[in-house]
Amino acid sequence: MIRPAPLSHPLSQRLHLQVRGMVQGVGFRPFVYTLATELGLGGWVRNNDSGVDIEVEGRSDELTAFVERLERDRPAHSVLSQLETDWLAPCGYDRFEIQASDSDSPAKSAWILPDLAPCPACLSEIFDPHNRRYQYPFTNCTHCGPRYSILTALPYDRPHTTLQSFRMCPDCQKEYDNPRDRRFHAQPNACPVCGPQLELWNPRGQVLASGASAIALIAQATDCLREGQVLALKGLGGFHLMVDARSEAAVQRLRERKHRPTKPLAVMYPTLDAIRQDCCVSPAEANCLTATAAPIVLLQRRSES
Repeated sequence: MIRPAPLSHPLSQRLHLQVRGMVQGVGFRPFVYTLATELGLGGWVRNNDSGVDIEVEGRSDELTAFVERLERDRPAHSVLSQLETDWLAPCGYDRFEIQASDSDSPAKSAWILPDLAPCPACLSEIFDPHNRRYQYPFTNCTHCGPRYSILTALPYDRPHTTLQSFRMCPDCQKEYDNPRDRRFHAQPNACPVCGPQLELWNPRGQVLASGASAIALIAQATDCLREGQVLALKGLGGFHLMVDARSEAAVQRLRERKHRPTKPLAVMYPTLDAIRQDCCVSPAEANCLTATAAPIVLLQRRSES
């Protein structure tokens, strides 16, 4: 809880908050910016090696409302494990801003969010022929996309991710700078113009397709799977070896290569209804399958499938 402001403080007061927990990579700084701006507060917010630091300046009732809404309305994926507040002498902040991160602390204790499955808004863009991210497989925003897999150091900022070598194009930069955009301060923000691209290689390391539309390249990869080949997909967190699960010969070939004769292999399905045709799915298991972290879930196979 926030401690009452000292009675000796003038009408305008300044409050420093240290927020610890899962507050990096969840859209926390954009949320704080929007909240402070809405309440007419001055100050700043920034990441550090152990979480997020905030300074806000305004009337006592505005600061109290800020802290209450910070805890109540925080981003869905955030977790607040500790919130410390200290009153400071006002210094005349006339606006609120997101400052550059402070990475001088020797303690690296910030919680990092796992990768998140594409959100409905991003999926809608991927399948919209009129959207500039149509068919772009690396589409993400502050609510979804890679986090842990692309992080190279703390605090969580683009220069500390594997996206650091991809400079945002003007359109992506405009989204990143716009407080009303859902990609406001989204560190992995990218598009077909400025972001990573797909390539298809053969077993000899020769590039078969590059720079083509993602859908055409994926179609070629799909043909390889239909022919019974093993496809190595380099994803965000490593390599996935893929085969057509409907081909017993291809599955057996994969088991031999992985030295995994009996242990279950992960199977991808397009929808929850498709899974239910082959497996028994409890409500708890359905919740796991549709969770934003998109985990692998062990299910009981139907006897008739």
